[in-house]
Amino acid sequence: MFTSSLNHSACGLIVILTLGLAVSIPNANAVNAEENQQINGLVREPLMLPVTLPEGKPALLEAFVTRPAGDKRWPVALITQGTAETAEFDRLEMNPNWMSGMALAFARHGYAAVVVMREGYGYSSGGAEYTGSTCVEPRHDLAGKRDAEDLLGALNAIRHEPWASHHSAILAGMSAGGFGVLATGARQPKGVQAIINFDGGRGAGKGGSLCDRAGLLKSFASMGATSRIPSLWLYSQNDTLFPPFTGISFFHSYTSAGGLASFIVMPPYDTNGHTFIESAPEDFWWHPVAEFLQKQRLAYKAIVATRIERLPLPQTLNSASGTLAFRKYESAQLYEKAFATDVRGDWGVSYRARTTEDAAARALSNCQMHEHTANVKCRIYAVNNTLMP
Repeated sequence: MFTSSLNHSACGLIVILTLGLAVSIPNANAVNAEENQQINGLVREPLMLPVTLPEGKPALLEAFVTRPAGDKRWPVALITQGTAETAEFDRLEMNPNWMSGMALAFARHGYAAVVVMREGYGYSSGGAEYTGSTCVEPRHDLAGKRDAEDLLGALNAIRHEPWASHHSAILAGMSAGGFGVLATGARQPKGVQAIINFDGGRGAGKGGSLCDRAGLLKSFASMGATSRIPSLWLYSQNDTLFPPFTGISFFHSYTSAGGLASFIVMPPYDTNGHTFIESAPEDFWWHPVAEFLQKQRLAYKAIVATRIERLPLPQTLNSASGTLAFRKYESAQLYEKAFATDVRGDWGVSYRARTTEDAAARALSNCQMHEHTANVKCRIYAVNNTLMP
């Protein structure tokens, strides 16, 4: 079982103790937004959302907003992540930057895009929705209930921000987060006008199996029976966890019970399309999303231009794989990223780290795995879109 406690210190830190993991995190008022990568026309700020759950239970949810610049209340795009279902990874590795590509896309198109880490993930308090569950007893309905409580609490807190609309919002989630936003929509939250489910589901077992398949389909039907919010479902052809035929079974359970949804099979992406929304470029997935938003009479046109920073290729790269990796790095619209190389042409890359410092350290470590002699050292070549001296 997860246990957690929040301790406030004079230096503006909060300590989360979970499964023996101690994580020191910055208080919302102690975080400096200027330390984070910024893109012209957009504002990016870290948040710690104080949330009140049912029965008055307090929680603190880590989040990041990316929004258009300017003094205006923007429609909210509340985004939430998937899960690894291991406490160490979900707590120590997961952070809002895993969904930064999606956040950037929605912000460019006129939304205050807020990536919210549910309880038990990143610096958020509490335990994850899978706490106490097993594949034999996955407790899908309870997981949906926990997710909905987190996301509804987060949405209420976000609406108190000066840049957030009080009455216009959409929900978007990936994998377990897709299941979570559908569960949230089943509560008929006020002002939520659309839901987008990227490869949503939970309880993926080995070899494409599902933990309590019948119970999971029943959960989707239960959601569809009470939700009347239009939803878009996108599943990649080469999703190894929830391939399209699995997603279609979820979809049929949901819509047969009365849920409003459209289903799209996305092209294959990389070696596992399940994670396409984490790393695929915007032009891979935005078009069907834009068509859906337009039909709902929601914002869908770009108001901030995409700008790819062209960086010179490292002169030391001498392989096709290294060149391809750097060109992919150059065009990736993701926070936070870094690229390292050495004089022999070895290289290492890092995406979606929590900070630029973390990104640099991970890229360096990945590069150093290929070092052949002690005399050849990797160095950081670029962090985000800036070359290092």
